[in-house]
Amino acid sequence: MATVTPLRESARPYQGGAWHVNLLGRLEVVSSSNEVVRFRSRTAASLLAFLALNKHKERSNDVLQEMFWPDSDCDRQAQNLRRAVADLRQVLEAGRPLGSVLVTRRSFVSLNPVSISTDVERFTELTSRASGASDGSLYEALALYAGPLLAPLHDSWILSERMGLEESFAQLVVQACSQKADSDSIRIARTAVAAAPLREDIHIALIAAYRRADMEVEALRQYEELERILHEAWGERPSERARLALMAELQEPPIATTNGEGWENSGGAMPITSEFYVRREADEQVEHLILRHEGVVLLQGPRQVGKSSLLARVLAFARSAKTQVVLTDVQAMGSSQLLDGDVLYKTLAHSFASQLGLDLDLPSAWSEWLGPNANLDTIMGRILERVDGPVCWAIDEADLLFDKPYTNDFFGLLRSWHNRRALDPAGPFQKLTLLLTYATEAHIFISDLNQSPFNVGVRIGLKDFSESEVRALQTKHRSVPEKSWKTVMEVCNGHPYLTQCGFDFLAKGGSEKSLRESALRQDGPFGSHLNRVLVTISQSPEILSEVKRLLFGDLFTNPTTRYRLQSAGVISISETGAPEFRVPIYESYLRAETL
Repeated sequence: MATVTPLRESARPYQGGAWHVNLLGRLEVVSSSNEVVRFRSRTAASLLAFLALNKHKERSNDVLQEMFWPDSDCDRQAQNLRRAVADLRQVLEAGRPLGSVLVTRRSFVSLNPVSISTDVERFTELTSRASGASDGSLYEALALYAGPLLAPLHDSWILSERMGLEESFAQLVVQACSQKADSDSIRIARTAVAAAPLREDIHIALIAAYRRADMEVEALRQYEELERILHEAWGERPSERARLALMAELQEPPIATTNGEGWENSGGAMPITSEFYVRREADEQVEHLILRHEGVVLLQGPRQVGKSSLLARVLAFARSAKTQVVLTDVQAMGSSQLLDGDVLYKTLAHSFASQLGLDLDLPSAWSEWLGPNANLDTIMGRILERVDGPVCWAIDEADLLFDKPYTNDFFGLLRSWHNRRALDPAGPFQKLTLLLTYATEAHIFISDLNQSPFNVGVRIGLKDFSESEVRALQTKHRSVPEKSWKTVMEVCNGHPYLTQCGFDFLAKGGSEKSLRESALRQDGPFGSHLNRVLVTISQSPEILSEVKRLLFGDLFTNPTTRYRLQSAGVISISETGAPEFRVPIYESYLRAETL
């Protein structure tokens, strides 16, 4: 039987319905008479939380059974689901008609949306209208965020939703601190740090508020607290931006503008705390695969489509999901490491053990009688045997290894580890997820794809921004006119880096007309980028010749040219399968510079 406790003030329902469910912070279910109810089992409460978070969707029995009782057989799963549904009905529909709150039909379960309201629903509504609103939406949303979604639970289905809501909350905090006096900013930021202690951008907002109020001791203490939290959570140090905030070298810009300090002008990976990151479908897909401990995850897309930025967030997500992370950035390796297979393999073994905090006596572990593959295979197996829990090994820019003498051997070894998961379910490689990011088609360089991971892994293609994603980025640049997204989309065609540059140009006072007129100029917002594209294709006379053929509307003579230009981000493939320039200004610029 459910028990009833007095309602805390913060849990009061804000709108009608038989029940209100608080999901931010700990789970709390409140009746229309302002009483908090409890359920007989934790699983029944978790099931309600999941259904409330997705209250406008039906969920199949099979999905729910596998999600909440993965270790039970099919009959026991079905029995557990029936019992959990019965427990929920006993509380939620007591004295009400059957099916008035919980709907079960055709092997699906859902909630009657008019009978349930949630704080997440209200938070999302307030967040969407907080920009520029004068009705108090911003501060009501901040007050509503009582903590991470369903803390302290760590069920797999919670984590991606939790990160998205936390991101929205952090943006609101920074916005509020830019609008308020010092004392109010400190109060808001201190409350926010308690609600989201792992968000570096919120700590930075509090440090900056302390600095503006000349509270230097408190600013230093907050920076040291950030150091402690990041070290304990992820083994990392605060970013350069946090250090600058402490030293008062960084003047926090109004939330409505950008000042060019961030990733926008670099073209590199966006900082994990950047407010300008736009989540795409690929984010959720990769996160789901990480939670499933998939053997091989392939993240492919052309240059400057956002692979490294997504990777940074996925690795943070993996850490939050209690998965240990190893990162190999191939681009950061020197030529001496990449040219010699022995050197590369030894570098990988040493780095893998080091990042997991394990000692490796490489001279004694490496046998000169064995080849590089056999050595690395043995060492990796022994390292994984010493690790508790899953490990995600991310290899960024993996295609830089495609044209080497050891290419087939190395990727064949990765494929063997994937196969080992099925052949030896209790073995150490069951713990390993390989996450490879690359731009170039693997089949150009790997002679036998059946001996590589590229035809067994789950492949996620990262594409340029859609119209809805460009609009989402526009809302993050709050000083930019709402309808300007159409002009940016027209000029940049969803290219993530150019789109950000376009909004940055408008945020600094440029007009939509001047954006169009200056798009091809060397001193315009895209000048340096266009020059890099020209240099890239000009380094190969063959590639330059093929680009000229495309400018004249002719077909490529070399079948691999298409893949090289596509991976370089110069062309894309239309719906009809024909190559076309990725961005219209590429064609105009290259026509003027090469013909």
